[in-house]
Amino acid sequence: MPMLKLAERSLDWALLHIEKYGDTDIFPVPFEFEAIRYQWEQSMRSWLRSQDILQWTPRPYRRCLTPKHRYGFRVATQLDPLETIVFTSLVYEIGKDIESARIPKEEKIAFSHRFAAKPDGRMYDSEYSWDLFQDHCGELVESNDYRYVVIADIADFYPRIYFHPLENALSECTRKKNHIKAITSMIKNWNFSVSYGIPVGSAASRLLAELVIDDVDRGLLSEGVKHCRYVDDYRIFCKNEREAHEHLALLANTLFENHGLTLQQHKTRILPIEEFYNHYLQRENSQELNSLSAKFYHILDSLGIENRYEDIDYDDLAADVQAQIDNLNLMGILKEQVLETEAIDIPLVRFVLKRLKQIDSEESVDFVLDNINQLYPVFKEVITYITSLRSLNTADKHEIGKKLIQLLEDSIVSHLEYHRLWVFDTFTKDREWDNEGKFVNLYNSYHDEFSQRKLILALGRAQQHSWFKSRKRTVNQMSPWLKRAFLAAASCLPGDEAEHWYKSLQGSLDPLELTITKWVQANPF
Repeated sequence: MPMLKLAERSLDWALLHIEKYGDTDIFPVPFEFEAIRYQWEQSMRSWLRSQDILQWTPRPYRRCLTPKHRYGFRVATQLDPLETIVFTSLVYEIGKDIESARIPKEEKIAFSHRFAAKPDGRMYDSEYSWDLFQDHCGELVESNDYRYVVIADIADFYPRIYFHPLENALSECTRKKNHIKAITSMIKNWNFSVSYGIPVGSAASRLLAELVIDDVDRGLLSEGVKHCRYVDDYRIFCKNEREAHEHLALLANTLFENHGLTLQQHKTRILPIEEFYNHYLQRENSQELNSLSAKFYHILDSLGIENRYEDIDYDDLAADVQAQIDNLNLMGILKEQVLETEAIDIPLVRFVLKRLKQIDSEESVDFVLDNINQLYPVFKEVITYITSLRSLNTADKHEIGKKLIQLLEDSIVSHLEYHRLWVFDTFTKDREWDNEGKFVNLYNSYHDEFSQRKLILALGRAQQHSWFKSRKRTVNQMSPWLKRAFLAAASCLPGDEAEHWYKSLQGSLDPLELTITKWVQANPF
């Protein structure tokens, strides 16, 4: 009978990747990964190593609606932490095979998610990015060989990927048949009886999506179409308008016949080359973004900082360097976007918020909270900017904590589970944000798992002993995600009460839950 066990180095790499880049690019990283790391050498790695992945027992995942832009949404998936490690390890072990099966990078067609795993946990080649995609489009414009450009975007790409083409593509690219069985079995479980869709948000999913869509790139290439692609964004360069219409029809037909995919009507255009250049390569905001990026990176280079995401202590910088950063006028750009545009330029605002976080600038905190309705699509970046500030004093944090909770009553962010979990996540790390007297009422008010899980962790940080005392007998009746939060947060119970309670539960806990109890006994809330 076939069997599949993951290599130790694959498991090590997968955990490192998740710790460095997150389990998704959408949700806060679950606390379970800290517990897993704590017990990795002692038990967790060997337990995962011992599992026959072909007989893997599916573990509960969760999904919620997340904003894609102001009026658009997508359903994002967060896998169970152990399943995330296994799924990431599986894709890592066939990553080179998948990359070898794709059109080579040097062809300059597919610029997204080129597999190039590094020992530090990086999965993709950092040189192949949106910026390189844009630069290549610019080179094609400047070649003067083309007069029209087709721009097209796949509608609901990841959620509409069918299993059958994915299985076929995997079978053609690798001899590791057991890996294919394990990956497809996991994906089918996440989708119940539905025959399409891969998880949105997972880094490993992106490589599978790239493999699936490779046949469309090859189909266009075989017809002599000059095109390039970044994820689901196509650009086709044409000599005349008739050719543009023909190539657009070819793309639409190939997508539908091969994968049942369609193009987003409102994002599909045929543009004269000059209009494409002005609107897609030289838009005012994009120019500003590129200019800001270039200036900021120049400052980092002058400081000898190689990691572009490294935190910088603004107060420790020389006066001339501070002046250079001030000249970027990040706050001015943010205000202009919020107050003078109908819809914010999402990439630009994300850039500004990340830079404000990086230089530890608190000047925009009140402004972003007061204008959260306009900043709705970048809510994650708003929260991470605010909660990462090192310069805030205790009184500031108390007031901000109050404002964050007030957002749930006064703004449009309260209706999505996704926004609530980011608000409540602020209170799960420490007690500096205050407002602890409101947690029980909030728990009783919001009945979704995302909100309740974060509030359980917040109640533990707030040392709400009585709340846990009255509920600890019912822990095995909770859903797995809530149960793990309760096990961790109940470490706040006084004296040796938590230790005795954990011992009484030993026989009813799975390996991850046991790991959590060992971690929190060493690191109690």
